[in-house]
Amino acid sequence: MKKFLPLVLVLILGAFLRLWQISAVPNGLTWDEAAIGYNAYSILKTGRDEHGAFLPVIFKSFGDYKPGAYIYLTVPSIALFGLSEFAVRFPSAIFGILGILGIYLLVNILLPPPKSTIYDLRSTAAATAAALSPWLVHFSHGAWETNVFVTLLLFGIYYFLRFVQNKSTIFPTLFFACFSLAMYQGAKLLVPLVYLLLITIYFKDISWSFLKNFKTVPFVVFGLWIYFGALFGSAGNRLARLSIFTYKPNIVSDNNLFHNQTLLSTNLVISRYLWHFSPEVLLYEGKIISERAHVPGAGLLNPLEFIFLISGFIYLVKYLSSKSKILLLGLLLLAPIPGSLTLSEFSPVRSLFMAYPLAIISGLGIYYLFSSSKVIFAFCAVGYSLATLYIFDLYFFHSQTVFATEFNYGYKEAVQLIKDNPTSKVIFTDVYGQPYIYYLFYTKYDPATYQKENNFISGGLDVGKVERVGNVRFQQFGQSELSLEKDTLFVGTEGNINRDFDIAGDGVKLFRQIETPDKKIIFRVVKISKP
Repeated sequence: MKKFLPLVLVLILGAFLRLWQISAVPNGLTWDEAAIGYNAYSILKTGRDEHGAFLPVIFKSFGDYKPGAYIYLTVPSIALFGLSEFAVRFPSAIFGILGILGIYLLVNILLPPPKSTIYDLRSTAAATAAALSPWLVHFSHGAWETNVFVTLLLFGIYYFLRFVQNKSTIFPTLFFACFSLAMYQGAKLLVPLVYLLLITIYFKDISWSFLKNFKTVPFVVFGLWIYFGALFGSAGNRLARLSIFTYKPNIVSDNNLFHNQTLLSTNLVISRYLWHFSPEVLLYEGKIISERAHVPGAGLLNPLEFIFLISGFIYLVKYLSSKSKILLLGLLLLAPIPGSLTLSEFSPVRSLFMAYPLAIISGLGIYYLFSSSKVIFAFCAVGYSLATLYIFDLYFFHSQTVFATEFNYGYKEAVQLIKDNPTSKVIFTDVYGQPYIYYLFYTKYDPATYQKENNFISGGLDVGKVERVGNVRFQQFGQSELSLEKDTLFVGTEGNINRDFDIAGDGVKLFRQIETPDKKIIFRVVKISKP
């Protein structure tokens, strides 16, 4: 039991960082988080999604066709904790904690611990690097399907290696591979690449007799069903719309040697791929497209982690077996590919799996420094610890100003005002997109009722919208309309209700402003009384 004490301490640390203030940091829900929560709530209550589909594998949602695995994981969470921010994010946090265990197990099987020691510092150090990774902590604080996916893929790799070493059957790794395909869109590309890498490295060590086992057939059929179901038809619209290969400006011509579509697409893919390895992106607040996807004011990793990464690469080259070396470097090089094939210049969401091989290499670097020079290690560890405290102080206490706008802060407060001030009609601005899902989520709107009155309007290749739920209409409006409506609650932005609006005018029964922590106005709420 003593040999597991370091791992238990690391898991406790990782669990604290992933569960503490999970409902409040970030201080709002994304559209996808609210949709995941309400669809899970709908499944729990009726067995159908918001559109009335019975136990779907892929959820239509806004018309973006979400893989359904995370939604089903959220059903028991909502059953236990109710429809809330905590319940929606809890599965991601749990899988974030399991990812720390996965790192520990994977390093142990790649690098068996010396028989002369109680426990192996290398696996513990890698688990610690994962537990303290700002990239992984942040994604465990939201209902990110990719966070669950990367943990599933990690365990899939671990059980594949156990299969190669005759310590397990093929079924656990097949299970995790299929589960990951049902979890996240980016899995459709990365999972086949990772398993191709594994098969290439360990081809001679694999017993191919498992192919004769009929029990493998359901896994293969299910995996192919999920895979092709997400690539074609309506479910493939979003993949097609986000692909870099759909970008075809008029400035190129296939007949031009230097300005053709093939050359342009190749350059775009290469530039996006290389950005994933930029120190500016990984260690500092550099060219990261979305503030939603990292700790504001910081990079994806601890800025002093470059010391452990450098020493880790040295240890990897000097001491690891050729197969372990190729596997770790191969995983690191494959991880950015899904994010490199999209229109976004850089996507921490789609490249999240990078965090795991980087954590392993950092752990090897920690071990190498510790075994080489205790003085140098102590100096680096103190600096790394101080940088860690700084990053998580930023995250938990100072990031909410940025996250407020990025995570759609204000919808909860707006819906609460609607609930507290009943009127015959509510007009809610749709300028931020998909306000209906927040109304369903925060009112716990009866799913059976909503399924009957569903007013979803398809957006074709893009996401659709809902214009009405009950007596609430989601639309744009002008300030002049306030005087035309009676017994109506208006929820709008400053563009809808200007600062010169007379809040003490005739018929105005309520006026509220919903602001971010830095006093930026998100919503202005006006209730017009009866004449």
